[in-house]
Amino acid sequence: MSLVANPTDPFRWLLRSSILRLSALLSTIFALGFVVAIFLALTLGQRANERRLDTALTALAQSGPITETRSDSAAFILRPMGDLSGLPDPIQRASARGGGTVDLRNDYFRSDIWRVLVTLDSAGSPVLVALPIENSADARELQSQILWTTAFIVIFATLSIGLWAGLLAQRRLIRINRTLGHLATGDLTARTGNDQSKDDLDDIAHNLDQTAAEIERLVTQTRHLSASIAHDLRTPLARLRAQLEMLPDGEERGAALEEAGRLASIFDTIMRVARIEAGHGRDGFELVDLGELTTDLAETFGPVVEDAGKTLALDISVPATIQADKGMLIQATANLIQNAIVHGGDQITLCVDGKQLGVADNGPGVDPDRFDDIIKPMVRLDAARSTQGSGLGLALVRAVADRHGAQLELAQNQPTGLKVFLRFTEL
Repeated sequence: MSLVANPTDPFRWLLRSSILRLSALLSTIFALGFVVAIFLALTLGQRANERRLDTALTALAQSGPITETRSDSAAFILRPMGDLSGLPDPIQRASARGGGTVDLRNDYFRSDIWRVLVTLDSAGSPVLVALPIENSADARELQSQILWTTAFIVIFATLSIGLWAGLLAQRRLIRINRTLGHLATGDLTARTGNDQSKDDLDDIAHNLDQTAAEIERLVTQTRHLSASIAHDLRTPLARLRAQLEMLPDGEERGAALEEAGRLASIFDTIMRVARIEAGHGRDGFELVDLGELTTDLAETFGPVVEDAGKTLALDISVPATIQADKGMLIQATANLIQNAIVHGGDQITLCVDGKQLGVADNGPGVDPDRFDDIIKPMVRLDAARSTQGSGLGLALVRAVADRHGAQLELAQNQPTGLKVFLRFTEL
């Protein structure tokens, strides 16, 4: 699916963009790594600080033997384990666990955060020692806030830069993809317009423009060559026909004139195909009601079909109005009707279904494996070589389809026969 094929869904291309997905993935990995690094730094830093405090508490407890002496102050608490009365309950509960960090509801000696440790004094007696760490906790909290704020700014900047870089690269890819889409529809003048060479995307765009220019030159040369050959041969062919008409009447004269007429028709068709393929833009396009068009065509070609001993029917369902070159549509439909007269059965149907316009018949049909072959110029199936034709009818229809950005589709008609139709899209 093309990234430009859904203009009504402006966010789908964001999900389909490999560049943006890669940028988002790398930015997300960096952001997660940064968050994990800060979390580990804070966690490990806190544990290192707790180990440092426990070492200081142990050294304080072993500074001398403590028996029944209380040493409570704003600087530290030092008590024998048998004398913990008067201490806040959280500190006493922490002593039962062997120590830890205690956060009191109320200040105790002007501090509500204490580091508690149960250890041995110099005499080997168990003691409780505690230090106020409120200032240290405030410092760690400030450090944590600074780190997380920095992380948010860095992650936001990383994601923004990644998205911006991805959008810039994606915009260039969209331009390349749009150019390829125009080239695929037959607009050989499409170019990316890139005139820089900063990276590999610029090189791709530049090579695409050069390739498109060379393809345009070769195709234009081929079209001009075929049209020129057809045009140059029309004059000697007209002279040949004039000389044939001067011959006495007879079967050979009639056969020669018929063959000359067939050759003139082939050259005219080649020139029409070349003119259609050489067209660009929407010059000559107008609003065309497919229902009215097929009704007019039925009135025009009905007698021709009847003269061939066949019937022409209409099958119109919700006809749409499209922007198209009406003359080209008439020409393409006329070719389809003529093909059905020559190769189809006795029932021919002009079909319109929404934005689909086509012709169906109840003849022997065509093997689906040969559908791609019969739309090529000058290709005729073995079964058709015994009938009149040049193999250019469907080639002209395909040129009209390409000119309108439509799809030429072939299908087996039910129960028998062939259905050829143009499926138009919004130009």
